[in-house]
Amino acid sequence: MIRWREIAALLAPLIMVALLVLVTGMLTGAMGELWDDVRTPLLVLGAMVSAVPLSVALMASTRTRARRTRQLTRYQLVLAQSDEATHGEVAAACEHLVQLLRVTLTERVRTGQPWLAIESWHVPSSCAGETGSAMLMLLCEPSLLDPALAALRRAFPNLTVRQDATGATARRYDGLRFAAEHVLRVHKARDWVLPIGGATSHPEASNARSVMAAVVRQQQEVGRKGFTSCVRWCLLPADESVDRRVAIGLRRMAERTATANAAVSADVLEAQRGAGGALCFLELQAAVQSLRSGPRRSYSELQAICRLLLSPALSQRGPNTLVERQMVIRQGLYRRRWERGEPPLLPDQRGATLMFASELALLLELPGLGAEHGLPLQRNTVPLESCDVASWKLDQAGGCESRPGRRRSAG
Repeated sequence: MIRWREIAALLAPLIMVALLVLVTGMLTGAMGELWDDVRTPLLVLGAMVSAVPLSVALMASTRTRARRTRQLTRYQLVLAQSDEATHGEVAAACEHLVQLLRVTLTERVRTGQPWLAIESWHVPSSCAGETGSAMLMLLCEPSLLDPALAALRRAFPNLTVRQDATGATARRYDGLRFAAEHVLRVHKARDWVLPIGGATSHPEASNARSVMAAVVRQQQEVGRKGFTSCVRWCLLPADESVDRRVAIGLRRMAERTATANAAVSADVLEAQRGAGGALCFLELQAAVQSLRSGPRRSYSELQAICRLLLSPALSQRGPNTLVERQMVIRQGLYRRRWERGEPPLLPDQRGATLMFASELALLLELPGLGAEHGLPLQRNTVPLESCDVASWKLDQAGGCESRPGRRRSAG
């Protein structure tokens, strides 16, 4: 985050002094002699003041160019039947994933910060009585695929991606036919430092009916109304300096509220429990497209459908909660931006989308098989470790050609 208040507080006194010198010179008629005395300092000050917007414009131009040249590809995630993770394990996987994506400040200015997104797609069935097809996608650069899978496997050891026909490389989904008619975004309702939902409650409990599983259920319901839908969790790591400032801010907050009332002290305690680790901007968005011909759906109707898709996340109650953003004016911008899955060029500087690892775990836990047998998601029938051992023995016996990264999956 950029600390605009601190920058303004630093520049405001210098600008005021310069203005006072100029006004005094005009009123006293001594502008000629005065200008000779203050010309050099004023020119230096003007250069410093103009350097700030020029630097911001240059950085934005560089980041925009880097975004346009960044190659992003979708891969289908294939879940396993045996993977069940606790909240703590998912939080550790999210922490690893954010640290993997994070780059240094120099690289952020020069080439921008890489991002990654997990998407839940649902296409309704063309025949009555069928459930339609659902897929979990990983949107990232090809070079980040293997490291991202390694991070997610800390919580889901048998997670894989769908392979191509040869079984040697991951299959890419580049040409998805989806034109978003409406996009809905959410952000935190209260101070961002307060965790959403029960992010710190029962850290060792398994959450078989996860938020993501409930979202897939809602997508099935929306699909019966003739809508193709996509819900996206886009991760954009914050700079390391944000982590340090947060740690200092939490300590000062605890000191200030030591003698406060019980409600405030409880919120601060919950914030300290949920803090720690790498911070990340999370863009949680839902988009829909109607497959039925006819008049265009109204804004309020499409808004209600997107709100239904994100209701499992909006219903998480605790010290903080998520609320929808009003995007009447920016609908066209985010519909165009949806295809490439780009986060905002400059993340919300208020921190409304800033999340700790424990909060990411609450929203990013992949659907377990435990209570979700009816979800139309592809799953591995054989654990990943067993596949690797069997392939190794077969290769040693000379029964087949060795293929790195080879996996077996259902379907």
